[in-house]
Amino acid sequence: MTILELAGGFVSVDVPDGWEQASDPYPGIELVVVEPEQDGLFRANLVVTVTDVAMSFGDWQKGTDVFLAGELHDYLLLDLERMPVGGHPGARRLATHATAENQSVTVQQWMTLINGRGVTLSASCGTLAFATAGVELERSAHSLRINPSHTAAGSALGTPSRTTAPALYAPVTDTPPDGSSQTSTTGGAS
Repeated sequence: MTILELAGGFVSVDVPDGWEQASDPYPGIELVVVEPEQDGLFRANLVVTVTDVAMSFGDWQKGTDVFLAGELHDYLLLDLERMPVGGHPGARRLATHATAENQSVTVQQWMTLINGRGVTLSASCGTLAFATAGVELERSAHSLRINPSHTAAGSALGTPSRTTAPALYAPVTDTPPDGSSQTSTTGGAS
C-alpha cells in the first residue's frame, strides 16, 4: 500500500501498490485510482471526493441516495449504517448497480462531514470479485485519515456552497435546494 495525501493534507489514504492514478481529476475529485487492466473485466477502483456541503449530514446523504438512484443503472441500496469514518462520525453505504456493458458492480462508500466539507471514499469492484477485491478496498477505507486543521490549498473548500451527492466514479453535480442541476461527467474509472 502507498499513502497518498490529498486536498492539501486534509485527507490521506492508503492505495494498493501498482494501481493507476488518473491524472487531473475534476474539481472536488481528489483521487481516482484503478487496478490494472484484466481482459475487459470491470476494474476495481477507489475515488476520493472532498466537496463543500451546506446542509446536514442526513440531508446530504438523502440527496446522495436520490442522485445515485437516478444516475446508476439498476442501482440498489443494500445497506446504510452509521459508523466512524477517518476518526469522525460518518456512515457506510453498500450498493450494487450495472455498467453500460451490463456488468454487476458492488460499491461501498464511506462518508463524513466536517466543518462543511464532505469527504467520501467510494470503492467499487465487480460483484463476482467482491469477496476478494472488497477486502483490499476496505483496507484502504479503514486507512482513511482526515485532518480538520488542514484546508485544501487552492480551492474554495473553506467557504461552503450548496452541493449534494459527492461523486461515485466521477460525475460531479451541484444541486441547489431549488432543484436546478448542473452535471458533468468524466471518463474516469467506470
